[in-house]
Amino acid sequence: MNVHNLLTRAGAGIIYILVILLGVFGGRYFFLAVFGIILALGLFEFYRMVEQDTSHAISKIFNIALGLLLFISVYLFLEGISLYALPVCMLVYLLILIASAICIRRHDILHGIIYSVFGQMYITMPLSLLMVISYSYQHSRAAGGYDWVPLLALFVFIWVNDTAAYFFGSLTGKHKLIPHISPHKSVEGFFAGIFFSLLGSLLFARFFPEFSPLFWMGFALVVALFGTVGDLFESLIKRTCSVKDAGNLIPGHGGMLDRIDSLLVAVPAAYLYLILFLA
Repeated sequence: MNVHNLLTRAGAGIIYILVILLGVFGGRYFFLAVFGIILALGLFEFYRMVEQDTSHAISKIFNIALGLLLFISVYLFLEGISLYALPVCMLVYLLILIASAICIRRHDILHGIIYSVFGQMYITMPLSLLMVISYSYQHSRAAGGYDWVPLLALFVFIWVNDTAAYFFGSLTGKHKLIPHISPHKSVEGFFAGIFFSLLGSLLFARFFPEFSPLFWMGFALVVALFGTVGDLFESLIKRTCSVKDAGNLIPGHGGMLDRIDSLLVAVPAAYLYLILFLA
């Protein structure tokens, strides 16, 4: 990678991080706006990838709109504004998919329904759980139920893991991790990512002592491990769809889905960890 490409990648990465931090520190409304946009972009890139070979009967615009409605309905539920919006959105979405299967005469209609539902499970559900995490573990600094601390930790551990794995894998990586899925990932990079994530957890233990160092180390380990799984899984999707990147929105990084792939599997795992550790 030449200097120009490295600077482009670094600049785009910094802008992406600043946008994420705005969504994390800005409070519930900024979170809703920033991650709502990320959700829409991620869904668009996913459905565009799976539609490359053939156009599916169920519109990706419909799926993106319903994904956003589901995301907003989770917010309404958490705020106590409406307890009915979430189940109503889910029911309406399922009924429309079932009606599509009955009324649309195409041999691949079932494939379209599977792609539609999987996209929501793969992208909408984790980003909605991310919002649930921000409302579940409140500290004194939280205003009105929103808490940015677990969100910040989640993103920092993902970034540290990805960055350490990338650089140490590039410099010292000799043993491929899973070459048939992602030929560039190495065993050395994998362990470097975990090691530096654990180091980062000690900083969180220092600045947020309301949780023990053991808690933060466990949190970092879970995020690093499952974040790597998320990265590998998106690589498998791209390889299956015969594309290099999910998009070209972020110079040097690919699309939005390429940036949040680790997050999509790390979030459910982190949520489960928080439930088990803090129950």
